[in-house]
Amino acid sequence: MLPWPPLRRNEPSVALRPWGAQASDAATLAAAWSEPDIARWTAVPDAHDEAAAARWVAGEGARRDQGVALDLAITESGVPEVVLGEIGLALVEADRRWAEVGYWLFPAERGRGRASVALEVFTDWVLRDLPINRLFARTHVDNPASAAVARRAGYELAGELPDGAQVWVADREG
Repeated sequence: MLPWPPLRRNEPSVALRPWGAQASDAATLAAAWSEPDIARWTAVPDAHDEAAAARWVAGEGARRDQGVALDLAITESGVPEVVLGEIGLALVEADRRWAEVGYWLFPAERGRGRASVALEVFTDWVLRDLPINRLFARTHVDNPASAAVARRAGYELAGELPDGAQVWVADREG
């Protein structure tokens, strides 16, 4: 079971909270899934209308309770109703305790350092408090901004896959 995090950083202003905490979350998520860059670089469902987003939000607690995934809305500290983006993890190798992390921001929120701060805060919490030994992020060489987010958050480049994806890793210390 993955707990809810008490995650906040003031510079720049970033907080992480569960999806579903605000009535507008399904509409916000559906808008994100329809945004071309988010759809290009992240996994979004084929059905990305508000009803599909509401079903996904409703299932978040079950995914978290089963220990297979955790997805959080990135908000501005003190303004939880305004979603800037998302960060989350999916457990991919349970025996090794490895999880893949993913993140996105709405276009208007990019370039302010918030994605890197959110990834750093999330990574610190996951590797300190959850039974995860390694987080990895896959970025594509055609998306250098996403790679820069991982690098600024302290991830190290581990290699490149045949499809052009770069793999960035952060490991539990000790």
